[in-house]
Amino acid sequence: MVRVLIADPHTVARLGYAAALAATPGLELVGQADRAGGARPLVVTVQPDVVLLDADLPDVDGLTFGESLRSARPNLGLVLVGPPSDDMLFRALEERFSAYLPRSASLDVMMSAVRHAAAAPTSFTAPDLAVALGRRRAVSSALSPREAQVLRHLYVGSNNASIADKMHLTESTVRTYLARVYDKLGVRSRAEALVAATQRGLL
Repeated sequence: MVRVLIADPHTVARLGYAAALAATPGLELVGQADRAGGARPLVVTVQPDVVLLDADLPDVDGLTFGESLRSARPNLGLVLVGPPSDDMLFRALEERFSAYLPRSASLDVMMSAVRHAAAAPTSFTAPDLAVALGRRRAVSSALSPREAQVLRHLYVGSNNASIADKMHLTESTVRTYLARVYDKLGVRSRAEALVAATQRGLL
């Protein structure tokens, strides 16, 4: 029997998960909480095999909470549920979660992810993983090395003059590279470029 703990701030979501777990053979709900502060002691007392947690807990974000749980219990299954976002998906992968699911995922998909997390807690899965990887590769390969370098300078807050100085270019050339980056990312400003690049795992 796979023992599951739910950490989600939404009562309706917790009720849905509880009903799905009760209807799924081999899965058992052993505790639930609406925040990390309530879930943390439960992890110690009820010893779940898998924690199903939301990315937006009210006291600490789900990524940070999950990372702390993973440090304490390396073989704990961790399923993170959040918005449909390549950035969140890749961050969950980097933080060694077992799975990342969009909130729109069906309960069947969520229960499958829970089973996966119990069987292979350190092996990552996500419904849109292949598509997200494809998007990342497509944009990454589309950017030239110089364009990618300009993007990295943008990320640390450099202005055009500073970028030109660091890359030994004219400001006009920097503006040309920026225009190409914006075009390839489908954005119109620095802020939008940084958001798009982060969502696609380029930074």
